[in-house]
Amino acid sequence: MPLFIHAADIHLDSPLKGLFHYESAPDIEEIRGATRQALDNLVRLVLSEKVPLLIIAGDLYDGDWADFNTGLHFVKQMQRLGEAGVRVAVVRGNHDAANTMTRSLEMPENVKIFMARKPETWILEEAGIAIHGQSFATQAITENLAIGYPEPVEGLLNVGVLHCLISGAKGYMPYAPCTLDQLTAKGYDYWALGHVHEYGVLRKHPLIVYSGCIQGRHIRETGEKGCVLVDNDSGILTEEFVPLDLLRWMKITVDISGAESIRQVTERFADQLTPKMETLDGRICCARVFLNGRCSIHGRLLTDSAMVTANIRAVAAEISHQKTWIEKVEVNTGPEFNPENLAKSDTPQGELLRYIQELSSNPFLEQELGLDFSQLKSKLTGSGVVVPDKSLKKMLSNARDILLTLLSEDIEEGGNESRK
Repeated sequence: MPLFIHAADIHLDSPLKGLFHYESAPDIEEIRGATRQALDNLVRLVLSEKVPLLIIAGDLYDGDWADFNTGLHFVKQMQRLGEAGVRVAVVRGNHDAANTMTRSLEMPENVKIFMARKPETWILEEAGIAIHGQSFATQAITENLAIGYPEPVEGLLNVGVLHCLISGAKGYMPYAPCTLDQLTAKGYDYWALGHVHEYGVLRKHPLIVYSGCIQGRHIRETGEKGCVLVDNDSGILTEEFVPLDLLRWMKITVDISGAESIRQVTERFADQLTPKMETLDGRICCARVFLNGRCSIHGRLLTDSAMVTANIRAVAAEISHQKTWIEKVEVNTGPEFNPENLAKSDTPQGELLRYIQELSSNPFLEQELGLDFSQLKSKLTGSGVVVPDKSLKKMLSNARDILLTLLSEDIEEGGNESRK
């Protein structure tokens, strides 16, 4: 029988972002409330594996709830665990501290929520485990909480529970920052960490683990999400990651170098998607597609991106039996021609390239064109609207490739007419 399950960053009832309605898209109602269903999966796992202890290392909630149903659902699930004799240890993270409703919600007796004023130890004599933890008092905790954690209890398995950012990690707010060496020096057997949404074993002796979130909520949270099952194998702690997510986010990079048609682009996308679908165990997924490489249809991909996206969505729906969203298609391709050589030629394309190169070399062009978006960005701060942050050189490059494509098509059509 496993010792305990370590989970974190549940973000209960947090909405998923990037799921759009379009023809052949999955039914959005099927995964509405995915974080709640992932919590239910967690509870079912605890009960099916007969695990006596569940540890939640922060961010159970996602800020303030729309109503009390979010908290009541969690209480109901914890009551199920209590009826089976399961203990639950919870530290509150930065999102929990921002929630004003949690203070008035009464938890079942089997749930221990660690205080925020100072670290404390919860001893489970029958399990032979001492759990050390401290909750966040406010949303932004910038001091090192781990330093104040108590000494290990002799003769027991010591588990530290902490919502924190390990020094050197990127992409997250530096809340309760600490180092691996500081955690190791405490002498605990296991550190159950939260805050970082990717699963990771940071150190084996002692085991220091981020369980990650249990359900990805947007394209920045790709890959399988779940919890960690911890066991004692002949005196040595072992960990096993168990997926819980209902919907999985993924990024798919497709090399379309040399492609001469949209059909070839979609065929290469299908070759990438098919093996990925086999790893999902029937889950719905949401994917962002990146088209890379140099090809003759680069300009067409830029001029008719909506058509490209529609074709890729249609292929995804067919392969996955309408269980895949295509959140976005990013065209990062380039032309097959050599711009420098073409610019030297005595052709309409060469003249166009020389003109665009002249524009690109003008250091005052952005000012002359009135392309200063700083005031607009300032006014939109906090609105959720993002001004595209593309350099003028990138915009000119895209314009160059689009115009060259159109010019080539016109020349080809003119040549065909003259041959008739």
